This record gives sequence, structure tokens and C-alpha cells, in this order.
Amino acid sequence: MNHSKNLLFAIFCLVFVSYSICAVENLEGGDYCSKPCSVRRSNLPPGFDESVSFSGAAFYYFYQLGVAAYLQENYDLSKVCFLGASAGTFATTFLACDISIKEVMDQWMPDIYTFLKGKITGVYFNIFDSMRTVCLKRMPKDSFIKVKDSRRATFSLSRVTGCKTFNERKDIFNTNEELANTGFASGHIPYIVDGKPFAYCNGIKYIDAGFTDYQPIFDDDTIKVTTYMWSPTIFGVRIWGSNSLFYFLSRYGSTSKKRNLRLFNDGYQDAKNHPEHWVRLERFRKRTASCKALEL
Repeated sequence: MNHSKNLLFAIFCLVFVSYSICAVENLEGGDYCSKPCSVRRSNLPPGFDESVSFSGAAFYYFYQLGVAAYLQENYDLSKVCFLGASAGTFATTFLACDISIKEVMDQWMPDIYTFLKGKITGVYFNIFDSMRTVCLKRMPKDSFIKVKDSRRATFSLSRVTGCKTFNERKDIFNTNEELANTGFASGHIPYIVDGKPFAYCNGIKYIDAGFTDYQPIFDDDTIKVTTYMWSPTIFGVRIWGSNSLFYFLSRYGSTSKKRNLRLFNDGYQDAKNHPEHWVRLERFRKRTASCKALEL
């Protein structure tokens, strides 16, 4: 009986995440932030002039990493802070800690693929264990220090207390492990990511942030990044069609390097092709920047 309940709960989580992604993807990126910059907003953490938020993305976080890589290469982000929910915490962490996203793609991801290909279920039930191991191994030792006091990284989480779930934000981290674990707690889709119903961080129970706040912002001027916010064509639709069961399954994880690089490059090119979305960052643009995606 318990196994049946667990299976039904897992199916519910998959459907919920799919619905959330569809809702996010139907938003138009160009409406988010076309206003010119003004004086520094008082509700931002001290020392920052702008903010960028990465929404929940499930296993489409490679698209967001592509967007983040474009920002990293073309703008001085020292005066920019970042918010993230669920899988959006990956891009948030790398940008806030000044970790090269292309290095993550070139060097970190192959280690994760190797780990996952040794598992019968692939990304399912194993993805967070593999990512946590690789991240803690490769993250610079001072990564958490770059965000510890500055509040440059803010994560949205869904805290579970008894039968209630409510949103919580966290922006202070004392170790790399706490930083990573908080990000994984924000993206914890029950059962799917590690076979467990909840994530625990500092003894507190969490589930995916998408249940309470999939797009955290500081104010209306926060620049929002969502999966496929400029492109109505989803990867699965191109192959199987939107009415196919395979389309539903395609929204989730894959260890295909080609598939994930395609998502990454789509995000990179979309960010490059929509300069109107980055109006507030234009004063931070680097004079010399290399606009080049990764090779498939």
C-alpha cells in the first residue's frame, strides 16, 4: 500500500513540474524588463545595482546555463546579484561564485555523465548524488566566501512543516557544502532526483521550490530568466509532437551530451539575440567579449 502511495506521489510531482514548466515557457521574455536603469534600488542587497532571477527548469537547466554563460562572457556582473528556484539555483550559484559556466560544461559535466551511465535508471533517483559529488570536488574552496556576507546568491525553497509547505529564502552560506545542499534542497523533486521524499538542509525538511515560488524576485525590475522564454518550440515537440507520451518524457533528464549541449546553445543564442532583455545590464557590458557557443 505504501509503495502505491509513493508511486502516485511521484507521478503527481512529475505532472506538477511539467505544468510549471509549461506556465513558465508561455511567458514572454521581452515583457520582463525593458525599462532603462535607474538609481540603485533600496530593496537589493547592499553593493548591488541589478538582480537576475532564474526560474525552476527541471532537467532543462542546460538552457539556463547557456543564458548564464552569455551573461558571464559579455557583462561585468560584479554589481549584479542573483536569485534562483529549483534547477535555477545552478546558474545562480555559478554566476554568484564567479565559476566559469563553460568550464562546468567542459569539465564537470563529463564526470557527472560517467557517474550516471553506470546507473540502470540514469538520471532518475541518482542525479543529485552525482552532481553533489562532482560540485563539491570541483568548486573552488572559497566559493561560499564570495556569497557568505554579500547576499549575492538568494535561493527560494519550499519548507515542509507538518502538513504545511511555505516559501523560504536563504542567502547566507557558511560552507561550500551548505551552499550546494541548499541549492539541491531548492530543486528536490520528491523521489525523482534521489529516491527520497524530502531533502534535509541543516535539519530542516524541504521539497522543490516550484511548489511555492518558482521565480523569486526582489522587485519588478528583477530580470527574469525562464526556460525557452523566447522560443515556443520545445525539444520534445521537434522530435515527437506535443501530443506524444514521449514528449512528456522528453521534458526530463538525459545523459545525452548532444541533447544537453543543444539546450545550452539554444539558451546562449537566445540570450545573444535578445539584447532588449538586458537593457538594465547594458552599462555593465564588457568592451571585448567573445560571443561563441559550444560546439556540438
